[in-house]
Amino acid sequence: MDIKEYLHRDSSSKLDLNAYLQRIGIADYMAISKTPSLSSLRTIHRHHVFSVPFESLSMHSGEKIIFDIGWIYEKIVLRKRGGFCFENNGLFLWVLQQLGYQPRVLSSRVRIKVTDVYEPPHSHIILTVELEGRRWLCDVGFGDGILEPIPLEAGWEGEQDNGVYRLEVEDEWHLQKKEDEVWNTLFKFNLEERTFEDFRERCEHYQTSPNSFFVQKSFCSLHFPDGKLTYIGHRLITTEYTKGGGSVKTTKELTEEEIPALLKDKFGIVLSGKLTPKED
Repeated sequence: MDIKEYLHRDSSSKLDLNAYLQRIGIADYMAISKTPSLSSLRTIHRHHVFSVPFESLSMHSGEKIIFDIGWIYEKIVLRKRGGFCFENNGLFLWVLQQLGYQPRVLSSRVRIKVTDVYEPPHSHIILTVELEGRRWLCDVGFGDGILEPIPLEAGWEGEQDNGVYRLEVEDEWHLQKKEDEVWNTLFKFNLEERTFEDFRERCEHYQTSPNSFFVQKSFCSLHFPDGKLTYIGHRLITTEYTKGGGSVKTTKELTEEEIPALLKDKFGIVLSGKLTPKED
């Protein structure tokens, strides 16, 4: 959708919680607890990461991402797209607010694995909620991250379908994932509360800077209980999880002509503009 066209609409008044729940495979509002509960939070979190892709396709198909919850809702819920962290966790923030969870917004710094360097502040948005006397970390917008909320407790360690995670406190809090028996930090953060608006500048940077991972690579990934499917450039990578945080990967090379049908069949995505595959 053209930006000028969007700005002349009032989509914020059309946000529908039931439509979101149906988008993530939950029949309707009555299918979850009427009051905030850990069980419902886990259900919504898991359904989101199993239904909404983590993707950068907007940057490679001529679409501008507008930093606005109404626009994000329209993209993910009505057009059945995915998005990067500001979109996925931004929408999840709205959902939790509507359901009475009183979420808090935190800023984190993503670790670049190949260089062991951390991105600047506000490079990744995460959420926390308080339930049953504990504080829980939520994140539906990290491609290789948690599938359900984890307790925000120093030293916590636990296994999820896609790997083993832990929280360590050094200079800051570190969310780590075990890979080949080595603990690698995914991102680090502190507990200073932020607002969604604080991430506007980084959202613009990541969709325009030539140094941005999202600009450098056209990708789309989606979790499943026993694996993950990832499109990137001209490849489709199928990951099958094994016990203890391991995985087995298979790769298929794609022609440019095959990609639109693959995105539709595997991810439910139909782009409004022509995709330019990229993996530099």
